[in-house]
Amino acid sequence: MDTGLLITLLLLIHVGGAIIGFGPTFAFAVLGPMAGKAGPNGGVAIMESIVAIEKRLVIPVAAITQPLTGLALIFVAGFAADFFSHRWLWTALVIYGAAFYAAIFVQTPLTERMIALAKSGPPTPEFMAMAKRSQRIGPFITLALVTIIVLMVTKPGG
Repeated sequence: MDTGLLITLLLLIHVGGAIIGFGPTFAFAVLGPMAGKAGPNGGVAIMESIVAIEKRLVIPVAAITQPLTGLALIFVAGFAADFFSHRWLWTALVIYGAAFYAAIFVQTPLTERMIALAKSGPPTPEFMAMAKRSQRIGPFITLALVTIIVLMVTKPGG
């Protein structure tokens, strides 16, 4: 297969994966506050929806599609040979690793714990502390994703 065609296909899959996998997470900034206002049953349903989107869509794309197509692009497009001279690329990968860790190992379990607490009764101080923590982590992840998009599109420094 022609290298140019392969790069185009990989890029289409990679960009499509970013849109499909990470696009819905931008709605979490709206859904989270709505969960707080929806009352116990409605709030739980909204939080369960957020976790379902994470587990069924975001995590598979973030853990499989994006790393595999990104790695393939690095090698096929020739960025591997002088990888560290492409600061925009390795910076984006470091940010991706931090955002992935925060989303998978902090934010999703935090939301799951909040769901369990919400199902057991009215909001407790523990629940409220978790909600505040979630309100800090969510924007970090969103900002990280936006930064990665900017780096991948503009490739500052070439």
